[in-house]
Amino acid sequence: MCCKMNFQIRKADTDADWDFFFKLGFETLKALPSRKSMYDPLIEKNPDASDEEISKLYRKETEEFCDFEHPDSRVFIADTEEEVPCGYLWMGMRNSKDAWDTEIPQWIYDIVVDSSFRGHGLGRKLMQQGEDFARELNLNLGLFVNADNAPAIVLYEKMDYHIKQVPISKKLESINTTGSLDDYFSIREEQEADAVFIQTAELERFTRKVRFSSKADDNISKKLYEEHLEKFAKEKEKHQRLIVLTKEGVFAGSIWVGSSGFSEEIAMIHELVIDPAHYSQLIGNLLIDSAEKWAKNAEFSVIYMLLHAEDNVDLDFFKERSYKVPGFFMEKQLKS
Repeated sequence: MCCKMNFQIRKADTDADWDFFFKLGFETLKALPSRKSMYDPLIEKNPDASDEEISKLYRKETEEFCDFEHPDSRVFIADTEEEVPCGYLWMGMRNSKDAWDTEIPQWIYDIVVDSSFRGHGLGRKLMQQGEDFARELNLNLGLFVNADNAPAIVLYEKMDYHIKQVPISKKLESINTTGSLDDYFSIREEQEADAVFIQTAELERFTRKVRFSSKADDNISKKLYEEHLEKFAKEKEKHQRLIVLTKEGVFAGSIWVGSSGFSEEIAMIHELVIDPAHYSQLIGNLLIDSAEKWAKNAEFSVIYMLLHAEDNVDLDFFKERSYKVPGFFMEKQLKS
């Protein structure tokens, strides 16, 4: 680095600001392999469109996705001392809420620094501006980072962001069982008499997930868990609960698999609990094998799980089972 560069960060306001934001966003969309899944559909739907026309479609879809006029939405523009725009940060309320979240967090949807200005600390400066805005709203700040974006992950960890959740998925093209029952364990469908015990074990884990981001008391955690359970109660035919017992009938683990609720083709592992006294890869394989088999028989093509930091399950365990890990949901606790 030959010299220090100074930058100013400000809220996007003028037409020129918005033109810069969408132009750099589209150029980044085209250039990064990690954004291929967003760029390719634009091309596939409009095979005869020019690059300029695709750029306008990108802008239109982005404006439809985000209400940039919302008071909790911000686009910050970075300028050089010569007032040349060189990067941006786009943030707003997250467009979804997980079962264990007491409120919707602020979300960094995108952060881009023009390639000519990288290596001068601008990414960190933009992040700090975003954190200041989240503090004004008294909300935690979250983001998604691709698994292969090592520099960004290092930056976020240095800024005290922690991995909160990992979305993992697997195509159910074939089922290869990796666990086998022995004389000590048995696995079966949940029975009515099991419900209280299983839900007590799930609630304990669920409460830890709630408290990862919030200082919520037991009553709030229980209320959120009961709302979570309604998915199972309303559509039992689309869900399955399985339980592993020792030969003495002692609970060793359970799994709840069923409809994801966001795609008819995707099954979701909603809860996975393994009793610490029986924690082993054998129990994990038995439960996951059974969940995958049920999902395949129910004609789902993909199985998905949002693995939480409090699940205490080794990510490598799922990778060995051919689950894909596209990236990580990270969060910084800023709420007072």
